[in-house]
Amino acid sequence: MKFKEKEEKKMFILKDKMQLENAIEKALKIRPRVKFDRFGRYRVSGSKGSFYIVICKKSDNGYKTIACTCKGAEKGLVCYHAVSALSLLIGLAKQRQTAAV
Repeated sequence: MKFKEKEEKKMFILKDKMQLENAIEKALKIRPRVKFDRFGRYRVSGSKGSFYIVICKKSDNGYKTIACTCKGAEKGLVCYHAVSALSLLIGLAKQRQTAAV
């Protein structure tokens, strides 16, 4: 499955801490599977078994961005797929940082 340029526009903007807390709470409840494609690109299972593509990267202006192909992210909501992928990204980044030392 390709993550097309137009799909990358399905990003969300964190407007308050509660959005993130709600997404984390839902992820802890659903416990989605996160599959590593490559650093910054993940496939995350949905509540009904389908998978969504999550891309974590820095934008051209230096902001860290997360985009997901789910309907919630399409509407600008903070989705649990994104926070699930983000937790793996952070863990992998820490491993890379430790290995580099």
